[in-house]
Amino acid sequence: MELIENKETTLAVLPFQVIGGHESISPLIQGFTEDLIINFSKFVGLSVISQLSTQNIHDLSDSNAISKLGADYLITGSFRKTDLGFRIGIQLVRTRDNKIVFAGNHDETLESVLKFQDKITQQVVSVLQKQIEQDLLSYSYKKESVDLAVYENWLLGMNEIKKGTTESDLKARGYFEAALKIDPMFARAYTGISLSYFNEWSCQLWDRWEVSQMGAHENALKAIELDENDYISLAVLGRTFLYLGDFEKSEHLFRKSLKMNPNDANNLVSISNGLLWLGYLDEAEQLYLRAKNLNPLQPNAFLPMGMLIYFEKGEFNKALGLGLQVTHLATWVDFPAMVAAIYYYLGQYDKVQMYWNKYLAIFKTCINKGKKPTNEEAVAWQKVVNPYKGKSNLEPFWDFILGKSTTKVPTPQKLLDNESEGSFIDLGEVWELNYAGLKVTIKNCKGLHDIARLLKQPEKDFHCETLMGSSVEAKGTAMTDEKAIKAYKTKLKSLQADITDAEELGMVEKAEKFKDEFETLLLHIGKVTGLQGKIRTTGASHEKARAAVTWRIRNAIKKIDNLHPQMAKHLSNAIKTGTFCTYSPETPHNWTF
Repeated sequence: MELIENKETTLAVLPFQVIGGHESISPLIQGFTEDLIINFSKFVGLSVISQLSTQNIHDLSDSNAISKLGADYLITGSFRKTDLGFRIGIQLVRTRDNKIVFAGNHDETLESVLKFQDKITQQVVSVLQKQIEQDLLSYSYKKESVDLAVYENWLLGMNEIKKGTTESDLKARGYFEAALKIDPMFARAYTGISLSYFNEWSCQLWDRWEVSQMGAHENALKAIELDENDYISLAVLGRTFLYLGDFEKSEHLFRKSLKMNPNDANNLVSISNGLLWLGYLDEAEQLYLRAKNLNPLQPNAFLPMGMLIYFEKGEFNKALGLGLQVTHLATWVDFPAMVAAIYYYLGQYDKVQMYWNKYLAIFKTCINKGKKPTNEEAVAWQKVVNPYKGKSNLEPFWDFILGKSTTKVPTPQKLLDNESEGSFIDLGEVWELNYAGLKVTIKNCKGLHDIARLLKQPEKDFHCETLMGSSVEAKGTAMTDEKAIKAYKTKLKSLQADITDAEELGMVEKAEKFKDEFETLLLHIGKVTGLQGKIRTTGASHEKARAAVTWRIRNAIKKIDNLHPQMAKHLSNAIKTGTFCTYSPETPHNWTF
């Protein structure tokens, strides 16, 4: 898919392969691939899939995994040992037709491999410029000239950082310090040391809070002194200044980091978190969704961040939907406390206490050195680790936990009063739905029009043909044969799998395309076969209309469920589909259109 009307082109860099079993160079190759991803991600107009999604794809034959990436172009390559060094092969493949639009072989020595990344980056970008007819301008593309031993220490250190343990952070620090002994001006090493302290500070060694915070802060400053465009260190500094209460400087650093590299998924989530604390909820949501799209093979990687964003936006049902998908409750120490706060706003107080108790148990082990904490201690700590610049939806919840408020549900008490009211408004490309105090927008689809018609006239039976806009045809000749019917059914199963995969990966446009194709085929099958699956003659169309309308309505409710489970549950219970479709709620509802 080409870039049209400023739509970004998506690129995925697959791991470069070693041909001939020379595993001794594999760390270099791993770093080579990672550096290419970083280099490409700095170009405006180019989205680069996260390495988390590509690292286990070994070649172009893995078509299933590659299709899930949703990339417009793939870069794949190999290293082959030669007498003087390595022959590096590279291909740029357009996924829509599997056409190789660029290929080349390059003979390099081990020492020249690092510089060769510049050449590859510029070659591929040049080809892409011609392919998409748009200049890809880099804010900060700059490759350092690095001693090989320095670079290898950097790679080994970053591999340890990714393990996320106290021991691996200490080991990583050793590698980064070794790199600095060789080259004291190597900015990335200071970034690595900063990250090692940052891990301790934000996740692990709570009894060394100030030491870890200053270690992260001071080493990030050193990295910036050497390279003012180091986007990772800029983000770390933004976080440390946030905790120091310098909100203006924090925001400046977050935005500069984003400008330097708008396509690193992990960094986007970190900045999203910072902007959330600063009160920029809509921007935080946009960055979270972008990070999620850049990591399609791990759609659940950033769920906790999404939960926090929607909690602060007051979209409590949506926040709960994301939170309940997180399998590791200690992903953040106070993660269960956040879930408890969501249940508080939804009025489910038994769940509030259950998740608060889970938080206290984790707090006892990770923070309080085995000592049973009081509610006051647990709330005070949560306030420290969530440095909000302004108001937070957590504040009424904290008052409730501490017994300072006897009102169980604050402003959202209106939810109970509004359960019999709502709106279902067609805005053209999207619909605005409001129910039980929660407002969401959803992309237009035929089923929403069907639902709206039912809601406007409760208890009235609508014949499926009325909703479909069809009429009964006269009987005639056979409309297909058994072989065609078998092929149709096989295609339907394939499309159902495609729809499920696309929805799980957040690939909305592809999902809609598959659904349209599914609906078209379903309508055709309904037209040419009867209730018992027998081939019909050109005749009664009401079975076709019944199947199509039922699918449209149920599919629309499924879409609503992703954004507003409470509304979806009401509609699912109140709407009957079949030959006649009816909206029959248990209690009268007042809808605005």
